[in-house]
Amino acid sequence: MNEPSPAEVLRRATPIPTYRDHPATSPHDVVGVDPRGAARTIEVVGATAPILLLFLSAGCLGCRDLWEGMGEVRAGLPPRVRLAVVTPGPGTEDPSAIAALAPPGTDTVMSAQAFAQYRVAGPPFLVVVDGERVRTEGVAWGIAETLRAARAALEGE
Repeated sequence: MNEPSPAEVLRRATPIPTYRDHPATSPHDVVGVDPRGAARTIEVVGATAPILLLFLSAGCLGCRDLWEGMGEVRAGLPPRVRLAVVTPGPGTEDPSAIAALAPPGTDTVMSAQAFAQYRVAGPPFLVVVDGERVRTEGVAWGIAETLRAARAALEGE
């Protein structure tokens, strides 16, 4: 049996995100609760400004730099782009831990439904939506890569 060469394996590999041309995920409004338990909705469908949804968790080690660098993430986005954090719902995530991590002024919604709708297997994950379509989705590998992916998806804005 002939094993494929390393070059052939790499040629056939699909990087994250796992789509080829464009994401198959449809935009959905993010419906859930804020860390205090109040009902919260982030309107995504039909929004006039693009939005970067960061799917994070309090216990996720890969999320730590994004939580701590949220100001840097916000500052690195084009001016029209909104930023929102989505965490698992209160049944899975500790609301007090999310409240302690959520930067003031950053929309934060706890929503298991959003994780399912955007097909997020686990944090850290990013989705850039322009109101009509999902422009990109994938793993949020730290601040620099998250900003690079968001800016690349929004080129031409």
